[in-house]
Amino acid sequence: MHMLRAAAPLLGLSLVLAACSSGGGASPSAAAPTAAASVAAPSAPASAPASAAAGVTVNLADSSLGKILADASGKTLYAFAPDAADKSACTANCADNWPPLTGTATAGTGLDASKFTTLKRDDGSSQVVFNGHPLYYFAGDKAAGDTNGEGVGGKWYVIGADGNTIQGAAASPAASAGASASAGGVSVALASTKLGKVLVAGDKGMTVYLFTPDTKSKSACTADCATNWPPVTSDAAPTLGKGLDAEDFGTLTRDDGTKQVTFYGHPLYFFAGDKAAGDTTGQGLFSKWYVVDSEGNAMK
Repeated sequence: MHMLRAAAPLLGLSLVLAACSSGGGASPSAAAPTAAASVAAPSAPASAPASAAAGVTVNLADSSLGKILADASGKTLYAFAPDAADKSACTANCADNWPPLTGTATAGTGLDASKFTTLKRDDGSSQVVFNGHPLYYFAGDKAAGDTNGEGVGGKWYVIGADGNTIQGAAASPAASAGASASAGGVSVALASTKLGKVLVAGDKGMTVYLFTPDTKSKSACTADCATNWPPVTSDAAPTLGKGLDAEDFGTLTRDDGTKQVTFYGHPLYFFAGDKAAGDTTGQGLFSKWYVVDSEGNAMK
């Protein structure tokens, strides 16, 4: 039997990562847009621009979903279905994975400046609103043009030039795998990725992650968090690929009663931002989410 290994929690950003299917509300206070284009950089380390001191214009950018809203660097912007024009439903932990676009914005070519407003968030910052949709980044987007947040949780969508959401993508395979893996023994295997051989699970072989704040008996990723990081669940013993031992696997009971698969004591998760087998877009997010090697170690 292998020795039990657990990745030590890292000192990093203070958060419990959330993927936002719901969240607390912000105090409403809509303000008219100004001519200035000074937009504060979002706080998420892996997704938002590092600085927006020179100001940001909200543009239209080409994507596989058509022309969509993006910031000046080409980073995709999203709307959250539960929001209102004067109230964000994505606060606290939710905003860690979906950093709000804050400040005031200038309309780029093809966008109607009269559709821009702002709302006041709980922390006092002003969030940019377009056609009644508060705007957000997604932590799973690594580069300009990425649209990994599209359709996540059935509530997050890109926005077209007319100010309406574009709901052209189904939920990610990772999110679907997390929702359906409980029907019998989920398959778990090792697969080659650009990071090396990592743990994958489900019929589509989606990458699996561990969350460093977890303990052997308790998942620290619940509620909103579990929307972006669906737990790997199974009602029966996992079906294992070559190089994996049944004795290294176990389960814990989540708050909702489902059985989450553990490996060397680590609860396992998918990432909703992964769109295909081999994707590792969740790697290193917030210095707390990591892919898993064959001996249960976080690969950093």
